[in-house]
Amino acid sequence: MHSTELSNNIISSFKKGTPNALKSLIKIYYNPLCLFADRLLKDPVVAEDIVVESFTKLWHRRCDFEHVQNIKAFLYIAVRNASLNYLKMLKRETLSKKQLTYITSEKEDFVLNEIIRAEVLQEIMQEIERLPEQCGKVLKMGYLEGLKNQEIADLLHISVHTVKNQKARAIQLLKIRLRDRDLMAFLFLCSLFTTTTAD
Repeated sequence: MHSTELSNNIISSFKKGTPNALKSLIKIYYNPLCLFADRLLKDPVVAEDIVVESFTKLWHRRCDFEHVQNIKAFLYIAVRNASLNYLKMLKRETLSKKQLTYITSEKEDFVLNEIIRAEVLQEIMQEIERLPEQCGKVLKMGYLEGLKNQEIADLLHISVHTVKNQKARAIQLLKIRLRDRDLMAFLFLCSLFTTTTAD
C-alpha cells in the first residue's frame, strides 16, 4: 500500500511547533487511526477520542521525532495501548478474558493486521467518496450502515432493483479504480464486498 510522504521541511516545521505541520499529520493519519481503534473497541465515539488524545501526546513530544515512520509508529502504538487500557477498564462482558489475552499477547499479528486493514479501508473510503452520488450513497448505506436493500430503497424512494444495480455499479467502479493502483486494496475490496445483491 502506498503512503503519503512528508517532506523534511514539514517534519522540521512540526518539531518547531508549526500548527500547519500538525494539520498535515492529522490529514494523513486521523481516519486510518480511527478505523484501527474502532476495530479494537467497536465504539467509534471512544475510538475518535483516543485518536485525538494520541495526537495531543504526539504534539507534546514533537521534538522526539526525526522521521515520518517514527511518528506513524508512535501514533499506532499510542492508540493501541490506550484502546487496550480502555477495554481493561470497562471489563466488557462481550469481550472474554481469552479475547483480551489474545489481543495483549506477545503475538503482534492481530494488531499488525488491523493496522493494515484500517489503512487499506481508508484508501477504499477515499475512492467511495469519488463515486457518482447515488452509487456512493447506496454503497455506504448498505455496507457501512448495514441497511438492507429494502430499507435503502424506502429511504431513497427507489426500487430494490435500482439499489442492487447501484451497488453492483459502485463496486465495479471501485475495482477498476483500485486494480492498477494498489493490489492489496483491490484484494481487500473483493473480499469485503463478496455479495452485491444480498437480501
